[in-house]
Amino acid sequence: MPKLTSHSKTGLFLMEMILSLLILSLAGAACIQVFASAYKSRVKARELNHIQELTTTVGEILEGSDGEPRTILSLLPDGTEENGVLKYYYNSSWQACLPAESCYQMHLVLSASTGEKGGILSFYDSAENELYKLSIRFPQIGEGAAA
Repeated sequence: MPKLTSHSKTGLFLMEMILSLLILSLAGAACIQVFASAYKSRVKARELNHIQELTTTVGEILEGSDGEPRTILSLLPDGTEENGVLKYYYNSSWQACLPAESCYQMHLVLSASTGEKGGILSFYDSAENELYKLSIRFPQIGEGAAA
């Protein structure tokens, strides 16, 4: 009488489950990378939107004023002047805050020049990494300008 052997299908089922879990974990890792990248892009876009808004504000203040630190501080309050640099501190929601609570900083270094008013505007994160830098210049019309 021939000997009948019956193979268990449990081993094949376990191999199939392991392969399915491997594929699922690779797909999950790829999704996490995509979501993390999207989050970083969203944060960067949000930072640049606030930087654009503040740059426009500072530019308009410089253009419409005499370019003196005291005038700028009166028109754009919550800043401090330290060694000729106007410094503004912002929290993670881009609201003005104390230096100890800040996540972002805006520095404006004014340049004194006859016939021209302006300065260098820089933005930094909490680790002092420069996010954006721009030179702003406007002709000075009136008493200080050459005729």
